[in-house]
Amino acid sequence: MSALSGCLPKSAITPSSGLRFFPCQHAKGKQTPIVLVHGWGGDSQIWHTIPQALSEYKDVYTLDLPGCGSSAPLDDYSEQSLLDWLKSQLPKSCYLVGLSLGGMLCRAYAAQYPSAVAGVVTIATNTRFVADKQFTPAMPRADFKQFVGLWDQDPTSCLKRFKSLQAQGDQWQRQLISQLRSVNFKVQVSAATPLLNLLATLDGRKHIERISCPSLAIFGSEDCLVPVAAADELPGHYRRVIIPQASHLPHLTAQSQVVRQIQIFIDQQQTGVDKLRVAKSFGSAATAYDGAATIQNWSGQQLIHQITDTTWPDSILDLGCGTGTHTAQLKALFPSAALTGMDIAPQMLNYARYKNANKNIDWLCGDAENLSLQDLSQSVVFSNFALQWCNNLNDLAAEIFRILKPGGQFYFAVPGPRTLCELCDAWAQVTNQSPINYFANIDEWRHSLQYAGFEKVELNQTKKVEHYLSVRHLLKTIKAVGANIQTTQKSSSYLGRSKLAEIYKAYEKHRTEQGDIPATWDIIFGIVVK
Repeated sequence: MSALSGCLPKSAITPSSGLRFFPCQHAKGKQTPIVLVHGWGGDSQIWHTIPQALSEYKDVYTLDLPGCGSSAPLDDYSEQSLLDWLKSQLPKSCYLVGLSLGGMLCRAYAAQYPSAVAGVVTIATNTRFVADKQFTPAMPRADFKQFVGLWDQDPTSCLKRFKSLQAQGDQWQRQLISQLRSVNFKVQVSAATPLLNLLATLDGRKHIERISCPSLAIFGSEDCLVPVAAADELPGHYRRVIIPQASHLPHLTAQSQVVRQIQIFIDQQQTGVDKLRVAKSFGSAATAYDGAATIQNWSGQQLIHQITDTTWPDSILDLGCGTGTHTAQLKALFPSAALTGMDIAPQMLNYARYKNANKNIDWLCGDAENLSLQDLSQSVVFSNFALQWCNNLNDLAAEIFRILKPGGQFYFAVPGPRTLCELCDAWAQVTNQSPINYFANIDEWRHSLQYAGFEKVELNQTKKVEHYLSVRHLLKTIKAVGANIQTTQKSSSYLGRSKLAEIYKAYEKHRTEQGDIPATWDIIFGIVVK
């Protein structure tokens, strides 16, 4: 667990008394900073060393809400007054990270000032903090009323009780309570009372659908103040991360996980997937692909075994067909079906066409997020280990829904978020970069598919472990299938030999008794019907 101290890390105080600045030591040129906004009952000390950790990566500010920490109180604590105040405090453009009430205010701000927010990350934040008839996964109104009564009688005892509630259920509950109580949060009663009233009435339902920037919502699985079921109430385009065995303050007891999720989220907004680079990388690997793609071939076979039990399709799209191995198998199974193999890499497609000549297959170069196919034209869409290179799951799901006929079926396999976890673990010990792109979790896939209109969505997840002689052997195999580290956000070539040697050494703790190097593939399989 991350130890919580009674003060913030060393920083620079800006002319605005509510802001503290943590400059990034590694930044070059102008960048979009991160601003952290705390919740009710505390001040910016609640972030502990999160600002310092994120400042290894970007400029960071912490902002004390009015009447908290070093910020002067306001006369008016209405929602609009606070949004106006935020406008006067925040940089012209920033990434917002908000905790609980701070997260609700960040969402409201992003909805009102879309051009000022590059992305929103919320931690332990609900759409409504207090439940009503239309929104139940929140604190029961009777419990909140009792809490307000305690506040009115004895604010000091209430704040002490609140610290206990924030830690309740966490795997480090006892230590977290002790450490929270050791911190002297500066909260003026004249500010805390109207902010508590605002917490009871603030309704994020009017904001969420208006937010146009990318959004990440982080929850603690054991949070007693913001039930984890609140994650299911978010729109399909929201990315959700649930930290296991954490309560209302997952950024304290699982700091490295939270920091990594924030970094991944921002990286993806800044760079996304460079599809031209991906296409070039896969194209150059065309002739070596089949010999190295053991995990891809295995997952493709699992999908084909599922599709053979369906009704006879008259048209099939193999989306991300690669060298056409599975395209040819599908043609053999369904010889009368009109079959199209599509891929984003022209070289890979040319190789597939050459390898499968005279098999009456149409080959098409295209992007899964912008399909050049007619509406209602396909009975089956098949995709194996290709869709992880898409930038927007909602756009992808909408396109597949559009081209499928009523009753049409979508079969897919993609790597999940725990893919190559051993490599990621070793990498994290040496550098704060990630060796691979972000892979969406099963809930994100489900939400996007349902958001597109699919009603029957069957998803399951499995792990398959491959074994290699060395880490170098693993990296060479990844490169041989075109999915090498250089097609992702960070490039191994920039690490240098000494850093790579450190990564190899860090990976050693995963070596098995048999002497090989394991590599875990976390695979999501989907069978979806329109």
